[in-house]
Amino acid sequence: MTRSSHWIMITAAGLFSVSEPVMAAGCQAHSLPHRVSVLELYTSEGCSSCPPADRWLSALPQHGIDASMVIPLAFHVDYWNQLGWPDRFSQAGFGDRQRQIADRLGSGVIYTPQLVLDGRDLRLIGGMEKLQKSVAAANQQSPGAQIDVRVEHTAQGLAISAQVVVPDPALRPKAQAWIAVFENGLSSRVSRGENAGRNLSHDFVVRELLGPFSLDREGRAQLQHTARNGADWNLDNVGVAVMVQRKDNGEYLQATLAPAACRS
Repeated sequence: MTRSSHWIMITAAGLFSVSEPVMAAGCQAHSLPHRVSVLELYTSEGCSSCPPADRWLSALPQHGIDASMVIPLAFHVDYWNQLGWPDRFSQAGFGDRQRQIADRLGSGVIYTPQLVLDGRDLRLIGGMEKLQKSVAAANQQSPGAQIDVRVEHTAQGLAISAQVVVPDPALRPKAQAWIAVFENGLSSRVSRGENAGRNLSHDFVVRELLGPFSLDREGRAQLQHTARNGADWNLDNVGVAVMVQRKDNGEYLQATLAPAACRS
């Protein structure tokens, strides 16, 4: 991670780096000249096989995989909640998103933990080398979108504004934008269910997912959202990811992130 000079807090033990072209002063982010991947983890605190996947995701920076390469996002699903432990990070919409991915891939099956890289199922828990190769190949590609993001603190919460541009007219009808507000350094003491008695740690946990947002005929979209941060949020550990995705095959044209708390 020697390329990095600006940082976002990820856990008490480590940091998630963002390379120089991504971050600018004033909580602004500008997308890089290469395509950045998006890695989605579908997980649950009620699932006994999920904690290793959560730890695997948190360990990405230790293997030199930073936000200039891939943006990880952990979606906690709610369909485990009825089995003894309600996951406080879960949302019904995340399970719906996972079902849409399964339908698009023609599998019709959802499960946890599931990894989805750039819209495609990725079965490689523990296979860091395979992920590195997949991400490196994606990073060799030119981006299909340009993204500018700004995050500001207001009395109402986090004011997020972003501009998205898709230059290729052929891609514009297929493109849609998303905003994900995520938090790092989270933990829970689980008292019931399959993980009873365990302390679970999480990073990249999606707190809010907004979208999809459509683009106009010129391939542009102006995104505005105020995230009313919850009482249990630590804004020093919050980040905002803006992503442009193809709705036909799930591939990400580009992604970038900005922290809620700027550091010089």
